[in-house]
Amino acid sequence: MLDALGEQTATAIESILLARDLDRVRLDAETDRLRGALLTSISHDLRTPLASILGAASSLRDYGEALGEEGRHDLLTTLTDEAERLNRFVGNLLDMTRLEAGALPLRHEPVDCAEVAASALSRAANLLDAHPVALEVAPDLPIVPLDDVLLEQALFNILDNAAKYTAPGTPITVRLSAEAANLVIAILDEGPGFGARDPAVLFAKFTRFAAADTARAGTGLGLAIARGFVEAMGGDITAANRPDRQGAMFTLRFPLAEKAS
Repeated sequence: MLDALGEQTATAIESILLARDLDRVRLDAETDRLRGALLTSISHDLRTPLASILGAASSLRDYGEALGEEGRHDLLTTLTDEAERLNRFVGNLLDMTRLEAGALPLRHEPVDCAEVAASALSRAANLLDAHPVALEVAPDLPIVPLDDVLLEQALFNILDNAAKYTAPGTPITVRLSAEAANLVIAILDEGPGFGARDPAVLFAKFTRFAAADTARAGTGLGLAIARGFVEAMGGDITAANRPDRQGAMFTLRFPLAEKAS
């Protein structure tokens, strides 16, 4: 009996060690996949704005006098736009690093979410200049204890995504309301939507829905960071096709405090 127990114990220990080794191999494979995706993203998406910046800068240096006022203005606009785009890319990479390292500073203070949404729209004005934008706020919207900086960044990332994947001239709406025990922030567009694809996949890192020949510039991190920020504040975020018309709908929900006012 002791021999049998010993053999069973040895088998159990061997199975545990084998499972641990398999988990380690899986983790190493996932790490390599993410590292490869990150390197691919950096090599393409970060070099694209750098090439535009270098081209515009060299043109200003070599042909500045011959370009005229309008030509110089166009090149300076290109420099500014591409530098802002590069800054967003780098910021997304740093935000994802902070999220994964658990080094995200978080504060919960009473926040007027309508003001935060207006600030995010103002910050994204250049990205949304080809779209009619509406901010709809329900009356008597409650104040919610959140981190206003993280909320604004989450909304900005979703608006950036909407600007990339919807046709110019189509409207984008930010709608704030209180439903049951939740504050609800919905970002709606009239783009192609998700079709039959699972929108939840969008929140994975380095994920884009567009085909390779139509993919817009980006690291594929914006929505993953938005989800991380929303969940860090105790909320949840979902994506779906609009029920009323063609388009996508991103919905953020945050639980209301019992005595919020």
